[in-house]
Amino acid sequence: MKPFPLCHCCYVEGHFYLGQALLELHQYDEAISYFRRAQSLAQDQKLFFGDEISGAVRTARRRRWEWLERQRMSEEIELQSYLERLMLEDRERQKEAMLANSTENEEELEDKLRQVESTFDSYSRQLRDVFTAADARRQKRDVPDYLCGRISFEILRDPVITPSGVTYERSDIEEHLQRVGHFDPVTRQELSSDMLVPNLALKEVIDSFLTENEWAIDY
Repeated sequence: MKPFPLCHCCYVEGHFYLGQALLELHQYDEAISYFRRAQSLAQDQKLFFGDEISGAVRTARRRRWEWLERQRMSEEIELQSYLERLMLEDRERQKEAMLANSTENEEELEDKLRQVESTFDSYSRQLRDVFTAADARRQKRDVPDYLCGRISFEILRDPVITPSGVTYERSDIEEHLQRVGHFDPVTRQELSSDMLVPNLALKEVIDSFLTENEWAIDY
């Protein structure tokens, strides 16, 4: 008996469900790969899954970003602790050297020791201020979904808007039109390249966001 042939929809759903399983296992890069494969198969076969696959990609990318942020935070805390320990050790070495080699009277020696304490207290405050400022900037690290493309999910560089009001990265939507068909992948309405209009307002917002958040270039 011949095996029952699988429909194209089954291939899409198979990649999608595998992506969901990998996402729950915190294997974010692999999950994103399978979600994108599901999306590519759906586009090739002109199957419509609404925003389900796109939403899964955004969720996986956001979770990966949050995981990377937690890793970065842990590394920064470890670095701060290491630097503070080095400063304390250096302070104690200087104090020990003063005590061992001092020719001053007791009052002068105590004054020098207080100066060392004061200097290193200042260094310690500056170090904490640097990491506090970095932590404040890090807490603001979030790329709004509306700044990302609906196909690549990367931050838009050359946004164009369709007659139905959906914004895409120009290269992504033009590739879709050439490879898949002349329709909007979200609304399914008829679409051609000459109907795309630069979204200048959004481009200005994105440029401003990247200027103020250089870390987002690697998002």
